[in-house]
Amino acid sequence: MMRKEELERRLLHRDGLMLVVDKPAGIAVHAGPGGGDDLERYFHHLQFGLPRPPSLAHRLDRDTSGCLVLGRHPKALRKLGILFQQGRVEKTYWAAVLGGPEGESGRVENALVKRTDAKRGWRMIAVAPGTEDALESVTDWRVLGRGTMPGIGPVSFMEFNPRTGRTHQIRVHAMGLGCPVLGTPSMAASR
Repeated sequence: MMRKEELERRLLHRDGLMLVVDKPAGIAVHAGPGGGDDLERYFHHLQFGLPRPPSLAHRLDRDTSGCLVLGRHPKALRKLGILFQQGRVEKTYWAAVLGGPEGESGRVENALVKRTDAKRGWRMIAVAPGTEDALESVTDWRVLGRGTMPGIGPVSFMEFNPRTGRTHQIRVHAMGLGCPVLGTPSMAASR
């Protein structure tokens, strides 16, 4: 449960069109089929005198922390939606990864598809282009630093700039580079 004061402390930007909130890791942005807490249920704390709560202009994964953009009213939400659709919003993600890729920068281009099985639930995987239901995904990346963590081993600090916005895109692309994001549930299986 997130109190009004806590959510207001997470407010990074406020103007007539939008709000930018520092979303913590570990909370979904909206209700999902599995239930649990979600940030959207607390948006009424961010109305600031407007007749309705703000709405999501985009999403971040439950386990991702970062800047979450909200439209304060329907007209603002439409404008923000156009900016995101046209790729006019630059997204940058930083992550600590296990090991590191070969090279210092590059681009990952592949297709992603959602797969479900009884044992693992659903997950996003990279597949061959042209696979049914697959969506193009593109991420530019660069290594910002390399080092070693006690008990973990070699790690890298990386910057990811997704050019498409697929669910778990950064995690799948990092895994494909051979350096899973630290804390990714499937990371243990890759070691």
